[in-house]
Amino acid sequence: MKSRIKIILDIFLTIVFLLLMDPRSVGSIAIHEWAGLGICVFFILHKALSWAWIKSVTKSFFSKTPARVRLNYVLDILLLVGMTAIILSGMKIAKTIDFSWLPVGGNGMVWRFLHLSGSVLTLAVVGIHVGLHWSWIGSTARSIVGKGVRHA
Repeated sequence: MKSRIKIILDIFLTIVFLLLMDPRSVGSIAIHEWAGLGICVFFILHKALSWAWIKSVTKSFFSKTPARVRLNYVLDILLLVGMTAIILSGMKIAKTIDFSWLPVGGNGMVWRFLHLSGSVLTLAVVGIHVGLHWSWIGSTARSIVGKGVRHA
């Protein structure tokens, strides 16, 4: 059941993230901003569902962890940093949601640059992340589809 939730969540996150790359694709800047906040919640849920793995790898990162697992872990850290940068900069440059209460100053152009460049770099990391998990994605999807098929 957990794998099923994770694969659905992963597909949802990937599609929404891709759609959010161009604010016009979702219809308006307001939808873009609200969906951006929503993706934050689902990203946190994704990490919560993987918490046991995160904890385990963190404890053994420098000892007996295989290189591929370490690479996935580093990519996860980059995704966390990237998503944090995108969300915070998005909150700072928001036009339809009032985040004036944020105790962060700075030039709007710097925040816009961070938002755009962070989005592109994070998309690249998402692509690598998906590619490294492709066999898990395929086997999980096959098991979900296979459970829905009834044989006579």
